Parts: sequence; structure tokens; C-alpha cells
Amino acid sequence: MLRKIPKNLIYVVVIVAPFWLLFFNSPFWHGLKLKTMGAAASALSIVNVPLKEAGILLSYRKTYADHKKAQRENMALRARSVELDELRDENVRLTGLLGFKARQDFLTSAARVISRDPANWNSSMMISKGRAEGIRPGMPVINSLGVVGKVAEVAEHAAKVILVNDPGFSIAVVNQRSREAGLLSGSLTGKCRLSYLPEEADVKAGDPIVTSALSNAFPEGLLVGRVVNVYPAGGISDARAEVKPAVEVAKIEEVLVVK
Repeated sequence: MLRKIPKNLIYVVVIVAPFWLLFFNSPFWHGLKLKTMGAAASALSIVNVPLKEAGILLSYRKTYADHKKAQRENMALRARSVELDELRDENVRLTGLLGFKARQDFLTSAARVISRDPANWNSSMMISKGRAEGIRPGMPVINSLGVVGKVAEVAEHAAKVILVNDPGFSIAVVNQRSREAGLLSGSLTGKCRLSYLPEEADVKAGDPIVTSALSNAFPEGLLVGRVVNVYPAGGISDARAEVKPAVEVAKIEEVLVVK
């Protein structure tokens, strides 16, 4: 019993003493209490500065991480948007091409443009159909806008197409308005030359030029281009007019090969 008394006293002192020191209003203890509280406040303010900075740093890191995550998600959404736009545009092109194909009474085979020669971007291209798909040299190549060119060389599953504005391309044509026939050929300017028209030929800017029945490869009546310049008869060149192709050859992605 005697051994327990000191322990109980110690417990009382430990519990009661802090309250007594805190609320005892003696001038001595009051001053000591203020000094102790001031020292503790100073210590706490010193410790609080790095803690506050650490909190700001952690908050910044989290905000930065959230920002980078949002950036990645935004880039992924933009890429997906571009992909969907491309699929939509391709669907519109293919729908138009298939609709045009269905309206024709001649047999065609659809093909994709798979490559171009960088040195002759607007003169030739490779398509995704070849000998195995029944493609042969000389076959006409068209799309829903008009004449694209003709097959020049054939591999097993690919073919080279000479485009309408290549100097090696030529075709018998007729002025749809005046019904006067001539020969259209490509040129180095990117436009086509209309030659072998009569001196008194009625040719005007804006006239549509279409394939002629005299052509032994192209179906009759396909749009080739429109007249943009008319030259006087008897000039230095035998060309009587300059024709802008109906098809923008630099933008071709799908074609029809006429069999």
C-alpha cells in the first residue's frame, strides 16, 4: 500500500501541475508563462515556414501532374478528332465515287493511290490494282470529276498511271458547246493544250472539253477540263487553247480504272 502512494502522487503532479502553471496568476508564473508561450510561438513559426513551402511544392507538383495529364488527354482527343475527320472525308469521297460508278454503263475497278514520284508529283502515280486484278496498260483512269489519266505500266498488284497533265498524255476530245473536235495533251505548265482545231474554230474561255467518240480507249462524254485561254490562229504554237484539267491531280486519293 505504501509503495502505491508515491505513484499516485506522481500521477497527480503530472496531471495537475500543467493546469496549475497555466492558470496560476502569480506575476512570476505569468511572466514565465508568456515567455514560454512566446518561445513556443517563435519555434512554431520557424517550423511552419518550411512546412508551408513544402505544402506549396506538393500542391504545385500535383497541379503540374494534373496539367500534364490534361495535356496528354487533349492531344489524344485531337488525334482522334483528326482521325474521325479523315474517315468522314474518305467516306464522302468513296460514296461519291461509288455513286458515279453505279451510274455508268461501262465496267470499272476502284483503286487507291498508294504512292507518287516526288520528282514528278503531278505527272504520275501508283495505284493499288495491277495485273492480278485485270489491269492492263492503256486503260483509262477516271473519277467522279472527270479524266485522271491512263495506265502506263502494270505490276502484279500495282500500276503506274500517267496523269492528264503529263506531256506524254494525249486524248481525242470535243468542245461540248461547239462540238468541234481536237487533240488534248499535257504540258509542263500543269495545264493541257488543245490542238488541231480549225482556224475558224469557235472556242471560248469556260468551254467544257469532253472525251470524243474518236477516242479508242476512253468512254465518250467524260469531262476532261475547261478552256482558260484561247490563242489566235496561225500563232507560233499549233495549240489553239489552254485547258485546266477538271481533276486536281495533286488531291487524288481514289480512282476508277475503266476496263
